[in-house]
Amino acid sequence: MGKNISSQREKHLNNKEKVFGQFFTPYEIAEFIVDFALRHVENPRRGIDPACGDGVFLKAMLIKGLEEVWGIDIDPEVTKYIPQTVKEKSKILIGDALARNSLFDPKIPENYFDIAVGNPPFSAKYGRITDYRLKMYEVSKDRKSEAIENLFIERFIRLVRPGGVVGVIIPDGVLLSKLNEHIRRFILKYKVIAVVSLPRGIFRSTTGTTSKTSILFIKKEPNNGEKAFFYEVKEDIKEVYETHEKRMGCWKTPSIEILHPKLCQIAELEISTHYPVKPLKELIVDMRSGRTEYGEKRKFVEKGIRYISAKVIMPYGLDFSRDKKYVEPNSPMDKKSAYVKPGDVLFVRVGVGCIGRAAVAIDEEDTGIADDWIYIIRVDERQILPHYLAIYFYTQLAKKQIENLNRGVGTVTIPQSELKKLLVIIPPLEFQEEVRRQYIEMVKKQRSGEKKKAMEIFNELKGKVENAIHMHQYIFE
Repeated sequence: MGKNISSQREKHLNNKEKVFGQFFTPYEIAEFIVDFALRHVENPRRGIDPACGDGVFLKAMLIKGLEEVWGIDIDPEVTKYIPQTVKEKSKILIGDALARNSLFDPKIPENYFDIAVGNPPFSAKYGRITDYRLKMYEVSKDRKSEAIENLFIERFIRLVRPGGVVGVIIPDGVLLSKLNEHIRRFILKYKVIAVVSLPRGIFRSTTGTTSKTSILFIKKEPNNGEKAFFYEVKEDIKEVYETHEKRMGCWKTPSIEILHPKLCQIAELEISTHYPVKPLKELIVDMRSGRTEYGEKRKFVEKGIRYISAKVIMPYGLDFSRDKKYVEPNSPMDKKSAYVKPGDVLFVRVGVGCIGRAAVAIDEEDTGIADDWIYIIRVDERQILPHYLAIYFYTQLAKKQIENLNRGVGTVTIPQSELKKLLVIIPPLEFQEEVRRQYIEMVKKQRSGEKKKAMEIFNELKGKVENAIHMHQYIFE
């Protein structure tokens, strides 16, 4: 019986996720948000979740001892799964929490609650707001449409009293996208206490959702320029407590440009080297994206111009045995702007697990048309050689920067504008020439079928580059 109810509930919630854009929160995350918020407010008695779903935040607030707990949700079916003990001790209303009107009975008081916590719907699933509700909010009053999560952020803030605290789960796009600068400007009117980045896939469901999210904590008092705590959770959410209490991690004054842990880390990045360090944009003469077609125009032929997909870009060079495709000359797939020339660095710009892979086209055999998952980078060889840059992309220093610079909620990508910010350590050209020589040897081994030997050369090369940029020592046999 219990198993059947559980499976019915899971089926219902998965269906509702498709319709209402809801992501249901693991209890340990809800518990952390409630606890962290309560640590930053005096004499807390009242709490609310304006998108309460199955009541996980209501349960956490009750367990923490709040005397008055409210929950609102637009979906009456979902609230049926709130535990009975939580229902009995909470005030649960059915309706649209974004509609700031008197239709609720009792009315929802603003400037009333000590904390407002929750995981409201995201526009990536729910869609954007385009109706009368836009006029009810400062962030959207002059706009034709607005992301639902942005309206919820303002709604959460309106619900808490002066000195109250908001703890809300939001998609990373709120904190990173240029399109959301207006909501960040609104957030920064108040005191940002902390931003905690959650691991990708924490809300994974049967629909395949792998949204990247963060928890935003705001205290409803004027922003006085104090530093906020930025932290990226790797495994256990409880690791946040010790890091915060010991004033470890990244502490920085929030700004429109820096309101996410990955950007805080870049701002704090320290590179210990006596070699020149420059952003990538100062070392290149061109960077552009590959191109391709989809649908009916996406056609390949037995012979023609080689098609270079992200699959062939490997640490040991371009491995066309992984994906043999050709494009007919002068067909819609023949994209002149995506031609790869000898000496070009190919960088995979998108995709969890493959973003950041890079390889050099060492000769005419490696030329072709790059697909749209790839950036084609042409370097200024008076400063840096392409073979060195390709290996540098695999170093720990570069990988950490790439991880911090990437964007996206569902699909991870790194915009050209961000990749150009990547800091590159530039050793002497004498060293880079030796990297070039061994890189070419590595690719030739791969082409002859000696992939194991090619990978050994790559690992040796990467080790020498790591050693050189950090310890200023390089030895080639």
